[in-house]
Amino acid sequence: MKKQQSFVLLSLSFLVASASFAVAQNFKDTGYLTFDTKPMGSVERPLILRTYCPDPKLDRNLVLGNHSRGTSVAKYSAGSGKENNGVQPPIAGIPAAIAVNLGKNLSYVWDTTECRLLYAWTDGFLDMKNYWGDKAGGRRKGFGYVPELYGFLFYKAQGKHPIHIDGKSIADLGAPKYLGYDLDETKQPVFSFSAGKHTLEFTPRSGPGNQTLKLSISTGGKEKISFKSPKTQVKEVSSEPGKLVVVVRPNAGDRYSSDKKAAALKEATIAKGEELYNSMGCVACHTTDGGLNHGPTFKGLAGSHREFISASAQKADDEYLIESIQNPGAKTVKGYLMGMMPPYQLQPLEYDSLVLFIKKYK
Repeated sequence: MKKQQSFVLLSLSFLVASASFAVAQNFKDTGYLTFDTKPMGSVERPLILRTYCPDPKLDRNLVLGNHSRGTSVAKYSAGSGKENNGVQPPIAGIPAAIAVNLGKNLSYVWDTTECRLLYAWTDGFLDMKNYWGDKAGGRRKGFGYVPELYGFLFYKAQGKHPIHIDGKSIADLGAPKYLGYDLDETKQPVFSFSAGKHTLEFTPRSGPGNQTLKLSISTGGKEKISFKSPKTQVKEVSSEPGKLVVVVRPNAGDRYSSDKKAAALKEATIAKGEELYNSMGCVACHTTDGGLNHGPTFKGLAGSHREFISASAQKADDEYLIESIQNPGAKTVKGYLMGMMPPYQLQPLEYDSLVLFIKKYK
């Protein structure tokens, strides 16, 4: 009887070991994760994540002034149970933030410490592999598990808190207090917070143009609300006591990728230029058919004579076109507002591709 029991136990052990090997082999073949580390939502079903968020070089004093800086600590060895000579710096990320994705056209980060919109981007969201684990190993990254931003960042918070009540910035009313968020009838979040004696609701949405934001702010009272941000074009849509709606235009132009080995362009092409024209939001301000918009049309631009508000006139050659993308504030064409276009940092062949695309409409 004992031999039979032993045989049964050995058989069971063999089956368990075989099953474990099969599962391990399956993970090896298919990966340890059964979910996508690059999740995306939609306008109809927004994706809302309370998570660490990457810091795209925001001003630590004016934008993130209420955040603790953290401190470095001695590294600890789990093997020896002792501290060693190494030093572990604070995790480089923004805690207590809420990242929202509405599909390809808009992602944004709302900060629950500062109670303000920190940044917004298109063509992507957050790559969560550092935080959730990679598919191959199934483990998250130790001491560096902040998700990675990917896509085209078109808005960054600038200066002190942009919301003003009766002429005073929220930053001058003491540290704000986050109260939570509700979903409106479209299932998109409405953020609530208090500042001083005021309680506010803040609703970010996609704006009327590509890479623009429509922001609604209300207090439920009769205060005068305004929105002021340096280096940012803000258009007031409606204003009444206790309510404000504005449209915010791009004030940044940075492309992020979570792919460490993103392939560099091999040559400049018109097709690549057209792709950048659409993905970077150029289409929102520059027409190709001569139509009027916030920026000069591309039709007839290349090689034309340009006159500027505060610079000497010149021909729109290749050098000028590239300068206008890299440093658009250097020369503003007469008849247009200064500071409307943010600078764009691209690969050399991406600049050349945009120049080729502009020349297409010469």
